[in-house]
Amino acid sequence: MPRFTDRFVASLKAEGTERFEVKDDACKGLAIRVTASRKTFCFRCKYEGRMQRVTLGEYPIMSLAQAVMAANRRYADLHENRNPLAEAQREAVEARVGADAITFNRLADRYLNEYAKPRKKSWKDDEWVLKRARPEFGHRIVSTITRKELVVFLRGLAATSVRNANKTQASICTMYNWANLEDETILNPLARIPKVGGKEREEDRVLSDDELRAVWPAFVAPPDAVFSVAVGIAVRLIFLTAQRPLQVSGMRLDELIDLDGPAPRWDLPASRMKRPKPHSVPLSAEAVKLIKQAIAERLYHDSPYVFPSTRGKGDKPIDRHALSQAVRRLRLKLKMAEWSPHDARRSATTWARAMGIPRDTTEALTHHAIVGSGKTYDRYDMQAEKRQAVVAIAEYVVRALSAADTSVPSEASKDPEQKAA
Repeated sequence: MPRFTDRFVASLKAEGTERFEVKDDACKGLAIRVTASRKTFCFRCKYEGRMQRVTLGEYPIMSLAQAVMAANRRYADLHENRNPLAEAQREAVEARVGADAITFNRLADRYLNEYAKPRKKSWKDDEWVLKRARPEFGHRIVSTITRKELVVFLRGLAATSVRNANKTQASICTMYNWANLEDETILNPLARIPKVGGKEREEDRVLSDDELRAVWPAFVAPPDAVFSVAVGIAVRLIFLTAQRPLQVSGMRLDELIDLDGPAPRWDLPASRMKRPKPHSVPLSAEAVKLIKQAIAERLYHDSPYVFPSTRGKGDKPIDRHALSQAVRRLRLKLKMAEWSPHDARRSATTWARAMGIPRDTTEALTHHAIVGSGKTYDRYDMQAEKRQAVVAIAEYVVRALSAADTSVPSEASKDPEQKAA
């Protein structure tokens, strides 16, 4: 099968009554049907054992780039077990509905399915913040929702989290602006107003040893805890691995290598990373112990996830925002200053540096981009050095919990240059 390009699509021709169809090798499900009079993009797939064809648009009125985007949207439907043909028909009906008839819920669904999911790796953030707005505005006709109502709602969010308020405002603004491109009657009530939540706190929060001693046992999730054992383990793994909350909450069994061996690790594919490169994370003995505990205590033992959501049948992981909610509830219970799961990642990185781990090693562990010529030429994975870092982090946690002196790095975690000296 060929790979579609603008030049290739333009070159396709049929004569007389001839009709043929060509599939794209680069975009799953995308095809183009060619007759003497027209060329039509379509999406082909199997749904519940039956072949389906969804007409996307006619070329050149629909460009190849637009066709790829539309096909990706239909593929997302299929991946999430929705009928692509039924979804396309529903969207066609809703596209003809203006601001005087469409509800906030319907507009949010269209925005997520037609814009956010095909274009944004962070679409789940949009889904989450819009989910918080749905109880307030979901069944309201969008033309009746006023700026004052939205501002009052956002101020309520800001009372507990300035960042969540600002993210919600940004998503709602983007949704309205996207809808206005197709329908000028859908106006953005929040246009040209500053962030309602105000200035967000600086990204420099690191938990102190006293705070670590307070939160670590609390995440064991005693019977009176307001979060599950799985969530507590997931948050502790952020501390021990220095990885992003989204990667930890979505941890899969097939990503875990050699858990019972001498060099256990967690291999993340590029598709799961913010920077689209695969990433290998060595695991300390304490991290392995927690992962095994999570696997043993899962409700769905045939789930591919280490932390399967209890709201399904084990077919999806716990929501990343469940970790944020757990941290928020815990800090309110303990009367702590504000911190988030991402601050656990920053804390772990800082602790590794305090234990003598070089900065280039912590940068490799946190999967930050390489700067300079190394971006092109340096292909060393620093696996040994990263393992030294996670061991040092685990040792720091143990020392802090036992209130031992952490000022002197251990022999196992010292900078190799310091050893040489």
